[in-house]
Amino acid sequence: MKRPVKRAYSDLEHMRQAEFQQKCRLIKQSHFTRNRKMPLRNLLLSIPFRKGRTLHVELKYFKEIFRMDSDISKPGYLKQRLKLNPEAIRDLMRFHARIFYEDTGSVSLWKHHMILAVDGTSCNIPSTEENISLYGNASRHGTKERPQIGVSCLFDVLNRMVIDLSADAWKFDERSRALQQIDAAEEVIGRRDGIYLFDRGYPSGIFFMDLMERKKLFVTRLTTSTFRREQKAMKTDDEWMDVRFDDGRIRAHTQHGRMENASRMTAAGKIRLRFVKVEQPDGGKECLVTNLTKGQADTAEIAQLYRMRWGIESAFDDMKNKLEMENFTGSKRIIMEQDIYACGYLYNLINDFMQDAQRDLPKPAGTYKYPMRINKNVAIGVMKESLIRMFLEQDKNIQKKILDGILQEIQSNLLPVRENRQYERADGQLASNYSNVRKRSY
Repeated sequence: MKRPVKRAYSDLEHMRQAEFQQKCRLIKQSHFTRNRKMPLRNLLLSIPFRKGRTLHVELKYFKEIFRMDSDISKPGYLKQRLKLNPEAIRDLMRFHARIFYEDTGSVSLWKHHMILAVDGTSCNIPSTEENISLYGNASRHGTKERPQIGVSCLFDVLNRMVIDLSADAWKFDERSRALQQIDAAEEVIGRRDGIYLFDRGYPSGIFFMDLMERKKLFVTRLTTSTFRREQKAMKTDDEWMDVRFDDGRIRAHTQHGRMENASRMTAAGKIRLRFVKVEQPDGGKECLVTNLTKGQADTAEIAQLYRMRWGIESAFDDMKNKLEMENFTGSKRIIMEQDIYACGYLYNLINDFMQDAQRDLPKPAGTYKYPMRINKNVAIGVMKESLIRMFLEQDKNIQKKILDGILQEIQSNLLPVRENRQYERADGQLASNYSNVRKRSY
């Protein structure tokens, strides 16, 4: 586990850099320059390594973990948090991912390509008038107002790395945000080729034109109503077709004032895409669209690629339910966005350690019926408790002891990998709020 440890300490070194500390200062250049009870490094570490408890209990824990001589008050802590630029934490998340990709020996590829998924989710946030005004009301008409933050994520499904996160209003332009994240990806992943995966909310003629102008490869799912004419005209389950921009498709943009899109579609006239129908377990078929050639991926491989998109759904599940992304420290915009980006950073850090530990699993003496993997829930709980202690420890022997303890505990808690399991979807909510199969990580 030497590589993740080096990357973790590189994060600490990054926090000490003048340029990073400058980015941390949201309001005044004089902030975070004095020697306070909780200096900038400790303030930064307190955000991802908090445990979602009351702030009073959290601050008692940080007093012990940071070996502080005196207490820090809740108003004092929150006042410091309000001076901290959330973008600095996003920068730290992307920094850890960047140094991961600089180590070519750690990076998994599919046919020399990274497999990158883009998707959005929403986070419930404290219901205040300020938050409803900032982020929008996600409730149905006539019900109690509930604000939500919209989150877009660019995710490496093979290496389990969050390349980028954004915090937006509840209703945001997912396609535009996806393109911004794709354009900024090279700063993190370098000049690697990628195949981008999208769900059925993203397809549109303009979006595909944007991707192809950027020379990006993609696979996305279609609804039955998207490019319906082309889907009905298919004679086989895998063929190239012209998507023509006729008056009706152009008019859909002019009616909403999107004149630039209409002009681009008129000038292009059509785009050529590959339509692939794949069988579902229930016997039905779904339609995927791509610009990958058959030489780059055959029909079965296109279906395999799209199934990989589930990785981003499991990442959202981990961040929301295991790392408790929605368990915010406070109700202010700055603090909530800090918590979201800190969750992305911690997700990268923990998965970096987990994947290295998975590769180093000792060979079992007996034979398991199924392949075994590390229990993610246990690993998250162990590492969230122990990594911060390892970060702060100055004695190299104690650091190694903590690391060995982490490794031993997470490698001794394994689960079988049962492929292609399926369950019927249950209607409504489970009766119990504390399920025995979904315990908290910490």
